[in-house]
Amino acid sequence: MNKRTAIQLPAAWLDELNDQSALVTDPDGRAAVLCEMAYAAHRRCEIDSGELSEMLEFAEAAREWALLEHEEAFHIGLFQYESAAEWERDEPGRIVVGGAPERG
Repeated sequence: MNKRTAIQLPAAWLDELNDQSALVTDPDGRAAVLCEMAYAAHRRCEIDSGELSEMLEFAEAAREWALLEHEEAFHIGLFQYESAAEWERDEPGRIVVGGAPERG
């Protein structure tokens, strides 16, 4: 019977994977960073091909999770997009970074 040992992933890569704020802010960019870090660890022989594959799968799963989180945040009103003309008319100099969810 073959027993698979636990994967020992690089700590710096795990720190990046667990940075949920950065993932939600830039899902594609952060996933690209995770993939590049995984390939670099493989080139340095810190991980084998199987671990590289796992890390790339984790990076893609993290990207998909972040995209869903971003979509949910937009849906509940945490992000609000207004043109400069719209907010300059009412409140000159105002910077819009979000809004409260609308109550129905």
